[in-house]
Amino acid sequence: MDDHSLIERLCQQAIRINEQALTDLQRQPLTANAVHDCRVAVKRLRAQWQLLRPWLSRDDHRACDHTIRNAAQALAGARDTHVMAATLQTLASKADKPSRHSLSRVANTLFSDPQPQPETSHHQEAIIAFTRDQQHWQSLALDISDHELLVSGLARTYKQCRNRTIKAQGGTEPEPWHDLRKWVKYLLYQQQSLADQHIHTPCHDQALTRLGKTLGKLHDLHMLREYVLAQSHTMERQKDLAHTLDAIHGREKRLLKKCQSDSQRLFQTPTKKWIAKVSTT
Repeated sequence: MDDHSLIERLCQQAIRINEQALTDLQRQPLTANAVHDCRVAVKRLRAQWQLLRPWLSRDDHRACDHTIRNAAQALAGARDTHVMAATLQTLASKADKPSRHSLSRVANTLFSDPQPQPETSHHQEAIIAFTRDQQHWQSLALDISDHELLVSGLARTYKQCRNRTIKAQGGTEPEPWHDLRKWVKYLLYQQQSLADQHIHTPCHDQALTRLGKTLGKLHDLHMLREYVLAQSHTMERQKDLAHTLDAIHGREKRLLKKCQSDSQRLFQTPTKKWIAKVSTT
């Protein structure tokens, strides 16, 4: 480990993430893998801005967060359509024969192009966003001790996960679970950034990754249900709509049960006890 402070090393790390994303975006044609890598870069950078939230004003943090979020929005393209089509295809593959035929008809009606190509027309906007974010990190001047960064920054993220787990338990509304998913991602990427600096937390990355994926699948189902309902007028057979909504609801119930148990187990430790277990190697 070098002699730079933790905040200095994290700034350097963020600059490198931006540099790699800009390199990927310069390559033509822009591949689906490059788009995916850049979207992951956005999540990692937003997580690092959240880590520094206690030392930034509300306006400064919002400006930095919105800058890099613009990159994800510019790269979104047909991703949501692709995810909904894939989710419906998965539901159809697991349904009984009558329902499978209904779901297949709905898929053909709503998603005529099963494999939309990644959107590239707005990649220049993403380049601008990553460039501005890089400039933010290059000009950042914060005097934060390593200890403060952990007990105030990282502990805040864990506490947000814990509070949102409590809020979401027992409910079926999508927003609390989507909100929890966002903070689980922040914690995961913060842990990974800190692990690169030889700092380790009690939460295993694999457990956070699994919870994040389950929450992601739950969100995909919520998104698909809203889209199916909005497009229900395009369906010729009402039974197709009923079978599709039943399949979505059944899968949601199973995923919701898993999200409830996994999040309770991961975030049961009080914040002060959890942060006290963070270790440096």
